[in-house]
Amino acid sequence: MARLKVLYPGNHTSSGNIGADIENIVRYLNSSELGDNTVAELLKVLFDDTGVLIAPVELRNDNINGLEYRVGSYVDAETGWKSLATAAELRGTSGSDVGTIGAPLFSARLDIVINEADSSGAIAHPTGTTSFNYIHEAADAIVIYLNGALLATSDHSNDPTANTVTLNDATQANDLVTIYKVQSANDSGFTREDVLAGISQAVFPFVHNEDQKVLVYRNGVLQRQGGTNDYTQQPANSTITFTSALTQNDLVTFIIVEDTSQVRVSGLMTEDKFTDANGFIPFSKLSVADDEVPQQKINGLSGLLANRGRVYVSPSEPSPANAGDMWVDIAASPNVLKFYNGTGWLLTSPDTGIPAFTTTNALQFLRVNSTGGGLEFANVDFTALVPKTFIGAADGVAGLDATGRLPIAQLPDTFATRSFFFQESGTINNQDYVVTRAFKQNVRVDAIAAKTTSGTANIQLKINGINAGDVIPVSSTLTEQNLSASIAIDATTTSREVAFTVTSANNATDIEVTLAAVITNV
Repeated sequence: MARLKVLYPGNHTSSGNIGADIENIVRYLNSSELGDNTVAELLKVLFDDTGVLIAPVELRNDNINGLEYRVGSYVDAETGWKSLATAAELRGTSGSDVGTIGAPLFSARLDIVINEADSSGAIAHPTGTTSFNYIHEAADAIVIYLNGALLATSDHSNDPTANTVTLNDATQANDLVTIYKVQSANDSGFTREDVLAGISQAVFPFVHNEDQKVLVYRNGVLQRQGGTNDYTQQPANSTITFTSALTQNDLVTFIIVEDTSQVRVSGLMTEDKFTDANGFIPFSKLSVADDEVPQQKINGLSGLLANRGRVYVSPSEPSPANAGDMWVDIAASPNVLKFYNGTGWLLTSPDTGIPAFTTTNALQFLRVNSTGGGLEFANVDFTALVPKTFIGAADGVAGLDATGRLPIAQLPDTFATRSFFFQESGTINNQDYVVTRAFKQNVRVDAIAAKTTSGTANIQLKINGINAGDVIPVSSTLTEQNLSASIAIDATTTSREVAFTVTSANNATDIEVTLAAVITNV
């Protein structure tokens, strides 16, 4: 629960209440300051400008104390550490016995440089250090190199209880101490023997066989095997012979690092003879007997087998059978393939039900007869079909264009009669008078009716500014006259003005004109 309390919530009607709450907030903020740092300064230690945590937290795995952590900045490299888990807790419980493994398991290499400072400037192992923290078990064999040279077992000791390794002689500045352990040395086949050479001695007894790999050291330096190199092995005689005699008291170390005759592994496989280059176990290394893997252990196999169709080859009907099963009936000659539809076995080929045919059946097709009881050959019935030559032909049928519609050329002409009426009052002068404008249609003018109230004049049609057709005399007596030739006006794409022009006007007043026209689609 928050410790900051509002003393007068919702009651700040007086300066006293306001002051009391502000003083309470100030006291709370003051109590949040640590080490003369404000809350903002303290948060800046833990977070960067984007709000990401950058708290000074360190972790380490100490050889003795196990996994430790500390928070903050320290001058001393060993100050402020708190335990997270002990070394025993990190190791966990002991594993199960994995049997005999042919090669020793070298592990937990530790390199120590004497008098070397860490990042904080502290020196963990000053000159003269002889004891080093190193976690190991009582059964582990310890192998130590000093500046790359193998030390004799008599040159060091180890304590698995205190988890320390101790050298007999003091170290010098910049010495490199390298420590290995061989886990479960008693089970791995690991064997080590240190021998001091006699005067001019070249042959050394060492029990080993052809299945064992041996490393040979002279005064801590690894030697090369082979007649032209440093030594040769004689497994039959259990001896190792150097190519040249050694100096008296030279330290000779023999180490068996692998025994290929020991192949029993019950749980852990770490050698290349048990796995391939990718770390997978070859199938030949698995002990799986025939028919030992259950169907249920193979993904999708049970469902696949449940839906399978089986094929039988026999002279008699298979029983029981499932729908979809196939049967090769070898009792028939030639053999017949049949399938089971759930109730009976049916032929996969209808060849035996097709009637025999001759040349008279040419161009006929196979059909089911009218009773539905068999097959027969019959001519194709074209009586209900329209020949292609009838399409678009006279007395035939209309065809369709690319859009599925009847082409205009195959449609009959259609007409719509129309009268265009025009009337003008007052004096009629010699000039043009617009009757109408045709657009998106074909117009044909066949006749003209015209009259005036008084006076006379002549009129003539004018299509889009061009005179056309007969000149018609007009008077107070109605004139109705068919044109000697009809006037066609194509206004399907461009509009056309339909007018008439007046000439020879003589005291003409109040004219009316009617054009008899036909609207057509052609």
